[in-house]
Amino acid sequence: MKNYKILLLSLLSLLLFSCEDDMQMEILDFEKPIIVQQLDFEANMLDLESFVDGDVDSVLINGVKGDFYMDNTKLIFHAGFYSEKYLVAKIYQNGESTDVILRKSDKRYVLFSYSAKYDKNKKYQVAGDFNGWAPTNTNLQWHDTAYQAVMELTSGKYQYQIVEDGEWKLDEYNPITAPNNQGGMNSVFVVGSGNEAKLQLSTESYTDNNISFSINDTNANIIVMFNNKDISSELKKGDMLNINIPEIAKQYELSYIRVFAFNANGIANDLMIPLVYGKVSTSITELPRTAWQTNILYNVFVDRFFDGNPENNNSLPDSIVLPAANYNGGDMEGIMDKIDADYFSELGVNSLWLSPLVKNVEGAYGYWPDPKTKFSAYHGYWPVSFTQINPHFGDSDDLHNLVAAVHNDDMNILLDFVANHVHQDHPFIKAHPEYATELHLPDGTLNLERWDEYRLTTWFDKFLPSLNLENEKVSKTVADSATWWITEYDIDGFRHDAAKHVPLSFWKRLTREIRDKVVLKNDKQVYQLGETYGNSELIGSYVNNGMLNAQFDFNVYDAAVGVFAGDNSMNTLAERLEESLNVYGSHNVMAYITGNQDRGRFISYAGGDLKFDEDAKEAGWTRKIGVGDDVGYLKLQQLMAFNMSIPGIPVIYYGDEFGMAGGNDPDCRRMMRFDNQLTEKEKINLEVTKILIAIRKSNMALLYGDVVSITPNNSTLIIHRKYFDNEVYSVFNTSDQEQQVNISIKGNAKKYKTSFGNKMTVKNNVLTITIAPNSFEIIIK
Repeated sequence: MKNYKILLLSLLSLLLFSCEDDMQMEILDFEKPIIVQQLDFEANMLDLESFVDGDVDSVLINGVKGDFYMDNTKLIFHAGFYSEKYLVAKIYQNGESTDVILRKSDKRYVLFSYSAKYDKNKKYQVAGDFNGWAPTNTNLQWHDTAYQAVMELTSGKYQYQIVEDGEWKLDEYNPITAPNNQGGMNSVFVVGSGNEAKLQLSTESYTDNNISFSINDTNANIIVMFNNKDISSELKKGDMLNINIPEIAKQYELSYIRVFAFNANGIANDLMIPLVYGKVSTSITELPRTAWQTNILYNVFVDRFFDGNPENNNSLPDSIVLPAANYNGGDMEGIMDKIDADYFSELGVNSLWLSPLVKNVEGAYGYWPDPKTKFSAYHGYWPVSFTQINPHFGDSDDLHNLVAAVHNDDMNILLDFVANHVHQDHPFIKAHPEYATELHLPDGTLNLERWDEYRLTTWFDKFLPSLNLENEKVSKTVADSATWWITEYDIDGFRHDAAKHVPLSFWKRLTREIRDKVVLKNDKQVYQLGETYGNSELIGSYVNNGMLNAQFDFNVYDAAVGVFAGDNSMNTLAERLEESLNVYGSHNVMAYITGNQDRGRFISYAGGDLKFDEDAKEAGWTRKIGVGDDVGYLKLQQLMAFNMSIPGIPVIYYGDEFGMAGGNDPDCRRMMRFDNQLTEKEKINLEVTKILIAIRKSNMALLYGDVVSITPNNSTLIIHRKYFDNEVYSVFNTSDQEQQVNISIKGNAKKYKTSFGNKMTVKNNVLTITIAPNSFEIIIK
């Protein structure tokens, strides 16, 4: 093992290198700040390979005292307690440094109490956001006056229920509750006061050589980064904060200035300013399609999108497979047809995510009792190969042609990749059944659908063995196959199925292979998007240095459904959005959906034809589900406008652009409809979606602007985005009454224009906007 020197300084002021050679170090990634845990000096690890290529000479972390150990790939340290919310780790190679932001976690020990009277014959547990809703993870013990448990939690609001001898119920001693978005309620455990004054950064102005920004606390600590280089020493403070754009920026097609700040109350929103050859970017047209913040992702469910080649329509002959569970004819040629017809370019999306194209089993599996049916593998999630293409969707030439067509339209293409499991007929698992996780648990029960209790080993079904990705042979085989799809077909990334059921070690391995074989070798950026249901800490644990770029933010979607399709308070959505921005960063590339293949269609909930308290899957089989009340169309427009107004990547599930109805799968996977197949109301919805996409793409404030959300009342939400002189106010009204909203502004009020015709007046630098019931407005400066 090579010996390395670890440099430790407790001073806040460090030696900062400003020479241009320093700036030219290879940039491998722009990760969100790495969270540093401190509970009981908990170990932290920096995966050095994620940030630099080659041997590391030394690492310097200012302001941290503790024990450090480093080998040739990682730095492990037990950080002592310190006051700074952000620190900079400097990774040195040959006298030059790559700088990484470390963020202090606010996780702390908290005492949870349930105030029931002592009963030796009862067993109490708690299940909630904080433990994956698995009661076995948190048994409550009697202490003096209550049943208690000590938890490690960050500030926030956690929904939960008490489990008494296996029966779930609300905490009758806690008056704080919140809707569970399934027609019921949960109790709420609050950690932290949430009353601290919010620290706010804002972009103000720029020249060819300088950027000015402001902050609402002049005593705050500020870190300024150019790419992965700390340039805070160049910051000039006055009425405005000013930073000179490094001269070396002119040599980069795309680079970034990022700003972080903190004070005693907490951290600020972060700023991210794209530079094109050293100039502040003011238009999406200047940026490459791999500037992920500019992406709008469209989810193509291949079998249900469009039939371009009837010759491969080979539905299963098994009479027990009903049409909704069988192949319906969609294929890659059908997607090509819609590219040629300019469907995606006219809609305005600039990235496509395709459901799995890999070869799947041909038989019928699974079972639904009423009406009786088995299922084909039309969805693509029962693979029997790592590299072959499903003949129902086309062949290798079709995929090469499809990727070329997508890139020719200046779009990205992501493939859905299944790493977690294979079908039992997959040659890999047939030859080596020991490569699967255990199906039978020690107590004799089956390890099926144990989503949280046995998260990394559970099987989805008896015929779908989960792979033991802790095994070196298995991990290498699956990672190699994923990388092969990129190198063979030049795709731009993956949507990773069931990411939470795959160990972190695999995601690190795969990301390292992609870096070595694609990013460094071919100078190609790759976007990896994971699917994880859980709390923000679990979701965020996969979005870390050397792992995934992003995950779906299902928690924000659930809150949005509760507000726009239900009757929840706007405060629940604003709080959830604030939590996500705090955890994932103000310029995250998380995915914000309109719906997906595993849920009832949003518009059917919003219009009332699908109920929150019913089984949406059963409903889809037993009746024809439509929209219900036409207000559902207006509510879907609100959801679309919300997704287009917040940071992250908006994701449109096919058909949601116009309002396709349906229950849960397979009813949420109906065949796509186009043109004259749409009703007049659907055509109106489609046009609204196009306008919203165009607004997002033509306003840098919606892509890189700072964000502030305000809730004047329970049914009104204002989202303010600002990128220098470009400002956008998105105003939402979920009530069935007209609402007047006042917005205080600075500067010339005549520059503010509405986008959807709601009445607006201006007086004394106050915009008064009248929002129609169940509607929204977007005001642009």
